[in-house]
Amino acid sequence: TVLQHIAELPPGDFVSLRASGSVEFRAIAAGIQLLSALVLHHHSLAHEFVQREGLRMIAERRLLSAELVGDGRCDVECAHVVMDALLVVSQLARLSKEYYPTLLRMNLGEELRNLLTCASTGVRAKTCNAIGNMARHSSAFYGVLRDAGALSCLTLLCADSDSTCRKFASFAVGNCAFHSDVLYRDLSPSIPQLLRLLEDADEKTRANAAGAIGNLVRNSADLCGVMVREGALRALHHLVDSRRPRSDVDVDALDRFVADSSVKIALFSLGNLAVHRECKEELICSVRATDLCHRLMGLCQREDVIHRYAQRLLQKLSG
Repeated sequence: TVLQHIAELPPGDFVSLRASGSVEFRAIAAGIQLLSALVLHHHSLAHEFVQREGLRMIAERRLLSAELVGDGRCDVECAHVVMDALLVVSQLARLSKEYYPTLLRMNLGEELRNLLTCASTGVRAKTCNAIGNMARHSSAFYGVLRDAGALSCLTLLCADSDSTCRKFASFAVGNCAFHSDVLYRDLSPSIPQLLRLLEDADEKTRANAAGAIGNLVRNSADLCGVMVREGALRALHHLVDSRRPRSDVDVDALDRFVADSSVKIALFSLGNLAVHRECKEELICSVRATDLCHRLMGLCQREDVIHRYAQRLLQKLSG
């Protein structure tokens, strides 16, 4: 197998092998590229990879070392090795929380933090995606990420010049707020940037940002004051209302509106905010969210997600 072949190579971490220019470097690079493809596309092989201590190999060979890409002077091949290793970690985290204990034993916090600040946009984006998936099923990694200082890096990457970085950074922030409020205070500096991302050209990025805002009030009212002061409720309302067709005559425009994931998530997040008294008052008195709900329910079919989410928001505002 590929893992056996890598295990039979002379001992040494990937950073040292790269510096020496040894043939083992290329063997490991080719091996991890193949392994990442297998893990990504075959669930049974992903399980076998873990059972045969593939994650231990990644740790021992230091395939996630920021030394490979941190200063931007290493060649593209080095960055691809790190990205392949990140793909493996991300996919395993996404597939099942049963892999979380093994991933936790790798002590990835500092390595991930360092990769978030490296020169490669591809590595930064894939690191954000990996963190998002590590926070997908539970809060198991919340403490690790906080203690490593990774959360402040995620906040900065929500303003990255690279659109893919912004998309996955907002995804990671949202998942780091989903399961509990333990990281709310650490993530609160991301709120202004998340609000700016509600205007991003990429629909998925807007949806991720809208979801993150909703998650930051999902588990407690701790950040409601910040949300009101920063204009989060108005910004979510604007995302929806600015894309709303003014009549149902333009069928194409209505179809685009109904299909827009950022509109749906923004409405759902407004529903999360409406649970809390301070936000509810703002939505009723200043934002006039009730009027928006009625317009949306009149515009969309009852079976449309937007209609259901507008009805959900209206019920919370009326309760």
